[in-house]
Amino acid sequence: MASEKKLFRETRAYPVVFMLAITIIFIGILATIYQLTLERVESYRQTMLKKMVLSVFDLPVEDIDKNFDKYITLSNIDNLMYYEAVSDSILMGYCFPISGSGLWGTIQALLSVTPDFDKIINIDILEQNETPGLGGRITEDWFKNQFQGKTLLIDDEPQLFSMIPENEKAKSNEICQITGATASSKAVVDMIYKNVVKYSPKLRAE
Repeated sequence: MASEKKLFRETRAYPVVFMLAITIIFIGILATIYQLTLERVESYRQTMLKKMVLSVFDLPVEDIDKNFDKYITLSNIDNLMYYEAVSDSILMGYCFPISGSGLWGTIQALLSVTPDFDKIINIDILEQNETPGLGGRITEDWFKNQFQGKTLLIDDEPQLFSMIPENEKAKSNEICQITGATASSKAVVDMIYKNVVKYSPKLRAE
């Protein structure tokens, strides 16, 4: 008796082909959505960046595009990108992107400084992949706010802040580290120092 011919869906190859087809379909859908939303996502990212630049100078953020155009100028010197903030024809300071290696990846931030690089105005974290509840706390206001007004240069040399335990009273050359996240805290301090070394000779000479 001749054996009955199997349908393709009853063969061993069918699940493999089926899963491959489903995978291709979903990859195609995701790729299409990505392409359709790419411009909108980039526009949102640029808007949020402008908002953060305004924020680190304590400038109004209600109408982001209008206020950014009013107060901020994007400049470049020797391939170093930075922002200038000017209010009533007075230079408020500079802001530039800084980055460094955290525990689990690159930390990216914005640092604003006075025109003479004497003091920090503000710092804000753009991106980080540190441990939630530990290193991820570098985004908390108490940690960022302690940098405000800190002296950056001593005898024209960038200052590397010392680390002390959280909740202790910090001196002008000290920063309270996050408990259980020494590496993440130090990464922020180190990247401030390294980028001030890079930027200050260029911008202070302007």
